[in-house]
Amino acid sequence: MIADANMSAPIIAGLLNSIIDELGAKDRRDHERRMKELQLIESSSLKDEYARQLLFDRLLSPVEKAQCEIQDAAKHAQWLATIIIFYHRDHGLTEEQAHELARQLRLLAIQITNVESLHDLKFVYAVVTIFNDKISVFKHKERKYRIEYNVREKILNRLNSCIATERNFIRRVKLAEEENYSTASKA
Repeated sequence: MIADANMSAPIIAGLLNSIIDELGAKDRRDHERRMKELQLIESSSLKDEYARQLLFDRLLSPVEKAQCEIQDAAKHAQWLATIIIFYHRDHGLTEEQAHELARQLRLLAIQITNVESLHDLKFVYAVVTIFNDKISVFKHKERKYRIEYNVREKILNRLNSCIATERNFIRRVKLAEEENYSTASKA
């Protein structure tokens, strides 16, 4: 237990939403920048290539195994929400804080299940990482039971594996395209 953890339920209450809002604002700025780039290449030959890459991102990704991992990560967030209410004292939480943290974990599970693209996956990974950092003040005396450890092991690691799977998939597609291009140019 932690004696000096004076984080109250109102501070935890909007934590996930404030993280989502903060990262969402950055996401919107990046989207606006990409839209400006699209306007520049609209009349060029890059337009078809960009559209093809967007199609690959949407239709060919994510791989089925990665989707299962994402859903398992969401299930774990739901499981943690249930467990934290029963063992809140072991983590230095008041009952009120435990109920609010459980609510935030359930909201996190919803965010994880809404992942539909590599971009969404990276965004949720950033949200979970920051969320985990903020709740790390609540510690169980045994490391294997700490909320922070569980979130990292069962949620962040799974999401990270999915990101790697997606990136490897995209690399393979690009290598296959380059090989087809070089074979076609030799003919």
